[in-house]
Amino acid sequence: MNNEITKEMEIIWSDDENYSVDQKLESFKKLGLITTKTDLPQLLELLESPRNDFWTREMLSVLISKLGGPDYLHQLFNALKLNDEEEYDSDTLRFYLTEMAELHPEECKNVLTDLLSKEDFEHRKYAEWLLEFCK
Repeated sequence: MNNEITKEMEIIWSDDENYSVDQKLESFKKLGLITTKTDLPQLLELLESPRNDFWTREMLSVLISKLGGPDYLHQLFNALKLNDEEEYDSDTLRFYLTEMAELHPEECKNVLTDLLSKEDFEHRKYAEWLLEFCK
């Protein structure tokens, strides 16, 4: 576990009385600089935390999409669904998902096809939408 990630997330999750929005954004920037692929398990665990809101889920999802790529589409769709349920547009996450599909079309298409082949896959509409960008 990377303690620096934990420290920055505590700032991000803190009350606004303790840290300003600018300080929280700075912590997200730091996360982008210090995280590597080896931190993906920790980032995925953080993504599933009930302490998240739409904003923190989206920011964590962007890091995961950059570091992990198509292998983490299912988890990214989970975050997208939660944000949709909270009526947040997740435009930044959607941008990174489409960029991933355009930059890695074959890999993304393979993962999406595999997910769609599972009867219990709950994010069909997201997978079908993203397939449109795998050209």
